[in-house]
Amino acid sequence: MWIFRGLTFLVLLFVLVYFFVTNSGQVVDLNFFGHQFLQLSIYWVVAVCFLIGFVSSFFLAALREFKFQRTISQLKNEVAAKDREINELRTLPLRETNGAETSVQNVKVDGSD
Repeated sequence: MWIFRGLTFLVLLFVLVYFFVTNSGQVVDLNFFGHQFLQLSIYWVVAVCFLIGFVSSFFLAALREFKFQRTISQLKNEVAAKDREINELRTLPLRETNGAETSVQNVKVDGSD
């Protein structure tokens, strides 16, 4: 799998370098929310767009990861509380209910008197 990722990275890097070399003389005029940027190199436009996309994706992924981690810790706390409750119920002593004794000696087994 790591070979496939490495080859994919190399192909994308080659395409990016090829794009930059073939468009090295290209300049663009950019109108961004009323601000005009004249004669910008295509390198800067592509690089800034990539960085904006990377930072925003990283930020959203980090928020999602923090939310998942918080949910996981809450669920672990719930499981621990339920485990404690189960252990407490297991260790409760047998109690008499309605005057009837609950012990092993009073239980009658089929055919044994």
